[in-house]
Amino acid sequence: MADVRVLLAQNLKHFRELLGISQMKLAEMIDCSPDMIGKIETMKRFPSADTLNRIVKALKIAPSDLFLDTGTSEFMKTITSLHKRKSQFKSKINKAIDELFI
Repeated sequence: MADVRVLLAQNLKHFRELLGISQMKLAEMIDCSPDMIGKIETMKRFPSADTLNRIVKALKIAPSDLFLDTGTSEFMKTITSLHKRKSQFKSKINKAIDELFI
């Protein structure tokens, strides 16, 4: 069974990067220091329940998503795929809008 600190660190970084959010931006979104995010992702600190709640709201994920074993979870593979497609779609829309106004 995986350690919860390891799962939290890996999944927080995974979702944050998947959404294209820097540690600095996430820290701003949840009203904490970027150093705190870095320490959570490197397992030097474990966040309070309040901080975890703010993180999942900012990332728009379920609390349990932070503790899933991403290596074996079909759910995580599906989520990753959907986020990539969403990002590609957003890029295409932004490009089309830019072309309209150039």
